[in-house]
Order: sequence, then structure tokens, then C-alpha cells
Amino acid sequence: MVLTALDQFRQSFESISLLTGENFFRMLVKSMSQALEIDGVWVTEYHREQNSMTTMAFWHTSDYVTNFTYLIDGTPCEKVINSSTIVHYSSSILALFPRDHKMLNRFKGDSYVGAALHDDNGEVIGSVALMSSQPQELTEDITTIIRIIKTRAEGELQRLKREREIIQRENQLRGLINGVQDLLINLSQTGQIVMLNSTAESQLGLEDQKGSPNHISRFLTDASKSKLLTLIETLGSRNSEEGYVWIPGVLEMNSLSGQSFEAEGTLSRYELDGKTYYTLVLRSHDEKVEAGEQIRHLIDQTEYLREELEDIKQNTQLVGESNPVKRLLQNVYMVAHTDATVLINGETGTGKELVARHIHMTSTRKDKPMITVNCGAIPASLIESEFFGHAKGAFTGATAERKGRFQLAHGGTIFLDEIGELPLDLQVKLLRVIQESEFEPVGSSKTIKVDVRIIAATHRNLFELSKEGKFREDLYYRLNVFPIEVPPLRERGDDVVLIANTFINRFSKRVGKKLNPLTDIQKQQLKAYSWPGNIRELQNIIERSVILAQNGVLDLNATLVFEGPKTISQAPASETERILTKDELLEFEKQNIIRALKATNWKVSGKDGAAALLQMVPSTLSSRINALGIKIPKE
Repeated sequence: MVLTALDQFRQSFESISLLTGENFFRMLVKSMSQALEIDGVWVTEYHREQNSMTTMAFWHTSDYVTNFTYLIDGTPCEKVINSSTIVHYSSSILALFPRDHKMLNRFKGDSYVGAALHDDNGEVIGSVALMSSQPQELTEDITTIIRIIKTRAEGELQRLKREREIIQRENQLRGLINGVQDLLINLSQTGQIVMLNSTAESQLGLEDQKGSPNHISRFLTDASKSKLLTLIETLGSRNSEEGYVWIPGVLEMNSLSGQSFEAEGTLSRYELDGKTYYTLVLRSHDEKVEAGEQIRHLIDQTEYLREELEDIKQNTQLVGESNPVKRLLQNVYMVAHTDATVLINGETGTGKELVARHIHMTSTRKDKPMITVNCGAIPASLIESEFFGHAKGAFTGATAERKGRFQLAHGGTIFLDEIGELPLDLQVKLLRVIQESEFEPVGSSKTIKVDVRIIAATHRNLFELSKEGKFREDLYYRLNVFPIEVPPLRERGDDVVLIANTFINRFSKRVGKKLNPLTDIQKQQLKAYSWPGNIRELQNIIERSVILAQNGVLDLNATLVFEGPKTISQAPASETERILTKDELLEFEKQNIIRALKATNWKVSGKDGAAALLQMVPSTLSSRINALGIKIPKE
């Protein structure tokens, strides 16, 4: 008896449905393709924020296509996402979807069948699709097979999503525990160390003895050992609701290296699987004063961080519909799901950091931090410490061990802005991190291994700099694995109006003004201007125009004419007769910042702070204050 396509698939699906994860999806698409004799079959996960899809598995003409992510705007898949029924195009889909010509030509698509996958709440989470190089009718076998796999595929997609969420929460919890400066030590009922955080490992000298059994008494003096055992006995005899005690006085402790310290804290008890465990939460008594100072410093920084976070939240989307931006987005999505090093090139003010953040947020590292370093804003004497951290006593003022930016970015992304400003001696050390994924903190012989994705950006021509000996050629080729060019605003056509409207909406809400839409003349003014300062200049001009606006009318002439086309030749002769040296320019910048600080009573952030007056991001202004050696008077 000859089996039909449906019978053949039913037989294979019985065993496939028992699989999970990648194996399930890979066998599913292969089996569907073979049973229906269709060139390509894929199952995708849908990313609503980017309106894109990533294939969970893709089988095409006897082989798998891996790591495939694509924007679905103007594709048959977009129709699937917005439809509650099976979508079918029997032939000539290239003529119907000309914007999707790259994919359709690559996979020789002529006919298409697709259906959306939903979660328990009815939200679209992915799709299943079939594509053939020949005309294809929507047969009953195809319809039935899609219905058969739909529920199982939806369930598996949801399970994988929940699994990722659990792993993310576990990583966050692990990061929280290891990020705590206190010593967290988990003990068995007999006092055996079961688990401890990285701070406790470091303080007790156990970094190289992970997994080795240790008893807490090994690290206590005789008097403190007796005190702790008495507390454990006392806590063990209490009712379960009285699960913790403060440790009176301090515990005198010794690390494996012989370093002695005093610690104060609490002891708590909990039950798990019928067994009793104890948790010691300790803080070095010597570090208590220093911790208080750090807390006060963090409180002072809260306003800076709040404003910077707000700025990041408002600038996470790349706005634009021009062809250069579409090409840019395509490159972003092509590289985002890899770990390739990216070099972003573009003029000042084009939004290179925004592109870097978009790559990070679209990548598999999005749940880990993206750490930004402006290589041009950190003094050369401090940049190695900023990159790699330093050991206690490594140099004057290094009163405590400090983690560097690369260590903070572990598991995530580090964005090296203005990489062309990096000193040559540091370029050698950066090259080693890229090649070996390891480094030593300043003043330490301990090697730190890191898993970091590197994105660099520059407005300079690194290739020319390398030929001139001002930038290491080997580092240039290491960074230039996947170059991305950010187009200047003058090449983006109508995008300038879209971006201007975005800024108008933001700043009008901020100042509480209701403004009329841009007129046709104003749109032409914006498009006709050359924008030497690119998006940053546009943002500044729109913000000033909104502030100056009266009766709902935006006056671009008050800012655009004078801030934009003005050149040095238009300035008075006395301003152009003498060219300032590099040192004079730095001094001019320093005095300008000091004047702004004095005018705002030395307040850096906030609406009435110097950053707002200078139209700078508070964190950038803080970096320049430190770099220029400006001392802010203490109250």
C-alpha cells in the first residue's frame, strides 16, 4: 500500500513529538518538507519589538539553513502575523512582494503557505511556513499537517520561552548574590560550607579551591568558633518563625593566605528537603566606614543615572525609512545574532552608540549588560584601570580592589566609543583581550577570563591611521570583522522630518507646550540644511526651538539659520585671526564648563544643572569634569 503524504507525516510525527527544543523543530521541518515534497519549511520565533523573525529551524533542499534572522516588513510572513487563518499564495510571490526579493531569489520562492503560532493568551509568538520553487495549491494534506503540528509547536515555543526566562532569573539571582559586597556563606547543620558568593571566596582565599570541602571553623579563631557554634545551637532550638539572630560583637576571621579581619553580621536558619541549613551574612568591620562613604557617593550619582536611563529609554529605536537606514538595519540584524566584533563608522552625531545599543538589544546577550567606554574622554593615565580594573594598592589612591569595564561586561557587550583615540600602548592590551579573552588588572598577576562581545565606533579613518602608524594595523583588522557605516543625516532624505517630529514630541511634553505640526516650508528647511552636526545637532536645534516657541508655533529660523550654516568666515575677523592650540582649546573648554557650573551653583544634572545649560548628557559632562581636573567645591 502506498502511503499518502499525510500518512507518511503522521507516522514520523509520533516520534518527533517526543523530542524537545532544537531537535524537535529540526526534525519537524525536515519531515514536513520530505512528506509534502516542498523545497523549504521553517518554524520561526517572532520578535514584536523589531518586527522580525528568527528561525528555530529551517530546512531547504536537503539541508538546514542556520542562524537566519530577517525583517518581515513587506514579506509574506508579515501577512501571516496579521492573519488568523492560513495564508496561501499559489505562485508568483516575487511579483506580489518585490521588497522581499533578496530572500525569495536566494531560496527560489514561487509559492508560499504560512500560519501564525500563538501563546495561551492569543499573542503571536512565531510562525510555520512552506515555500516552493514551483506553483503550489493549498491541498488538504498541507492544511491538515499544519493543524497537526500547530498545537505542539506552540507549546514547545512557549516552553522554550519560559525556560529562557527561568535561566535569566537564575542568572540575575546569581549576579545579585555575587554582586553583593557582603560575605554570604551557606552552612550545613554541622558547619560545613555548602555554598558561598564571590565576595566570600575572595575574602577567604577560596577562588582556586572551588568545590573543595571546607568547614567554617577553618576560618575562625577559637573564641569566634565557640561563639558561632553557640549561636547555631541557640538558633536550632528556636521556633521556625524565629529564624535569625544578630551576631554580638564581631567574628575574628582568617583567610587561607593568613590575612586577618573582623566581621559583623547575622546568622539565619532555613529548612530544605527536611534538612537544616544556616546562612552567614557578614561584612568586614574595617570596610563599614568605606561602605558608608560609597553609599553617600551612590546617592549623589542617582540623579545622573536616572537621567541617563531616561535618555537611553527614549533613544532605543532607530527612526527612519530611507534606503540607507534600511540597509543599516539589515546589517544590524545580520550581525546581531552572532558574536562577531563590529566596527561602526560614521560622522560625529550620527548615532553610533544608538546603533551599538540596537545590536546589543537584538542579540542573545540582551539580558546581560552593555558597558560603554568613551576612549576619548578618559585620561590616558587612567584608561588601563578603567578597562581592566586594579588591585588594592596598585597605585596611589587605590585603596580597594576595583573591577574594570571588561569584567563588568562579562557575558554581555562592551562598546568602545571613539576607539581611534585609544593610546598605542593600550591597543596592544586590547588586542590580547580580543584574541585570548583574558587580561590582568593593574597591579595584579591574576588572569581574568571574560566572555565579552566587542563593538567599537569611530568617526576617524582607522585604515588611514594604521598606515600612518597612529593605530595598530593588527588591531584594525581584528576590529573590522563586520564594518557598519552609519549614514550622515544629509543622505537620509525625509528621515530628517521623522526624527525632528520625534524630538518635537519629546521636548514639547518635557516643557509642557502643545505645538502645531511642522509646515511644508519648515520641512523643506530641514531637508535643505546640510546638518554638519547630524542628529545631535538636529536634537539641539529642535530643543531650543521648542523652548522659544510661542502660541504653538515652532520658530526654526531663530535657531536653524544661526546655528547651522554659519561658518568661521562669517564670524568677526578678530575671532578668526588666531588659531588656538590643542592646550588652548582644552583650557577654553575647561573655563567654559567652570562658567556653566558657577552659573548653576555647581549643580551638574537636573533641569537647572550645568549639563542642561551646556546641552550635554550628565554622565558625559561628569567625564569631562574629571578629565579636565575640575574640582567641584564640597558643601
